[in-house]
Amino acid sequence: FLSYRVSSPTTLWQSYLMAADNPGAAMAAAVDQEVAIFRGLQEEVAKIRSDIQTLMQQENENEMVKQELNLLNDSSNVYKIVGPVLMKNDLEDAKDTVDKRLEFISGERKKKEALMKEKEEKQQKTAAKIQDLQGSMQRAAVEAAKAVAAGKS
Repeated sequence: FLSYRVSSPTTLWQSYLMAADNPGAAMAAAVDQEVAIFRGLQEEVAKIRSDIQTLMQQENENEMVKQELNLLNDSSNVYKIVGPVLMKNDLEDAKDTVDKRLEFISGERKKKEALMKEKEEKQQKTAAKIQDLQGSMQRAAVEAAKAVAAGKS
């Protein structure tokens, strides 16, 4: 709550009304709120970018595995790790597993990229809104300064 030093209850009430009706304070609060939203969006975009990089790395690794599996002939032995044990696996099963994994990773990456695009668009709109609010605050400050200057003349 705001604290004021005043000599009479009437002056206290007038001071309170001036603070409540202060458009500059309301505009500053609106800018602060939009800046907080913008920062939150920045953090979300950074997290999504990190997720996309991880998915791309997984996709590259699986592409390399697929290439290696394609070099093998049908009589080759393929093993997969199950816990601490190597288990013999059929070559076709291994290829199918890698293909399914690549499809899944690609789908997840596309979802993340779409989400990032959406968040970046929101970020741009929020930045434009912040600029508009700041411009309004500056215009209001100029008008207030003109009104004060006109009142003193």
